[in-house]
Amino acid sequence: MKKTAKRFLALFLVMTMAVIAPIGVQAADTVKKADTSYVTYYPKTKYYDNAQQVSNSENARFTSLKSSKKSVATVSCRKNKWGYAVYVLPKKTGTTYVSYKLQGVAYKQKVVVNKYVNPYKKVTVNGQNITKQFKKTNVAVVSYKKYKNKKVTIKYEMKKNWGQPHADYCVNGKIAKCFVSFGNKLSIKKPKKNSSIEASIFNRKNYKIDPYSIIMFK
Repeated sequence: MKKTAKRFLALFLVMTMAVIAPIGVQAADTVKKADTSYVTYYPKTKYYDNAQQVSNSENARFTSLKSSKKSVATVSCRKNKWGYAVYVLPKKTGTTYVSYKLQGVAYKQKVVVNKYVNPYKKVTVNGQNITKQFKKTNVAVVSYKKYKNKKVTIKYEMKKNWGQPHADYCVNGKIAKCFVSFGNKLSIKKPKKNSSIEASIFNRKNYKIDPYSIIMFK
């Protein structure tokens, strides 16, 4: 009886391990699907890095970052004021899948790169029309010397179906002032050199398009 009991116990352990082992392998290979991100391809500018955030983590760094189509967008992990984030740098319009790990969990995320579309009818800085600069890219550059020690008023006139709910005045990469529901007109007292106005924009017909614009004082 003792021998039979021992044999039964050994057989039971073998069968248990056989059942558990595949489950362990399956868990390790599981890839979680992250929400699709929509970013905009902005033509190259020497003044601004157009990498865009698609995922974030407060404390943990992302690892094992890959892009299925590097010709469409490359991917990297960067530290920002909120923690760590996955950034994609669009190269052209199209679709790519980015993969990464966070605290040992693997993720896969679809990234759709949209074409840049100028959302403005007219943009002026103290009456100077700078709309032409937004024709091909989202960054406009104005002379810091011209507006040094002056109050600067920026007026935006949006094209149909476009809105602009929020803008930030940034100095050395940090937000110095926020403008919410500003009615497409905002003012800055004595802008700093290399400071910028960064505006969030949305398209009422297609909320997947979520671009932004920048006015830099250089």
